[in-house]
Amino acid sequence: MRRIFIAVFFLVFTMSQAQETPAKEAVAKTENYRLTKQESYNFNDQTFSFSPELNSIRVKKLVNNEEIDFGLLRRTTDDGLYIMTSTHTEDVSFGRFDSLGNFKTMRYDSRTDAVMEELYERKKDETRISMKK
Repeated sequence: MRRIFIAVFFLVFTMSQAQETPAKEAVAKTENYRLTKQESYNFNDQTFSFSPELNSIRVKKLVNNEEIDFGLLRRTTDDGLYIMTSTHTEDVSFGRFDSLGNFKTMRYDSRTDAVMEELYERKKDETRISMKK
């Protein structure tokens, strides 16, 4: 009876490992965009700039052709997860760059008691605007 139990346990364990392996490989093959220079983004019909710095990415909002500090992105893990803190509110978001350079975030909204998904869309080369540094 003990041998049967060990054999069943081994069989279940190896099958679960075999099922996890392709998922891990798929995640490893998905390349996240790495921001290496200032980029322009659209979110809710507003323009933002993401500028990489030594240990963070500075986010600025364009208002009347003037850049205003909006927040910071700080990398938290090796798989590209960032925490986004705002300079204007207590809001904190978590997000990643996708392979196209868009920044996708999830933020808890205390007013609606819901998690909000937000997408900062990277502007294409021909539609980028020049922003003051």
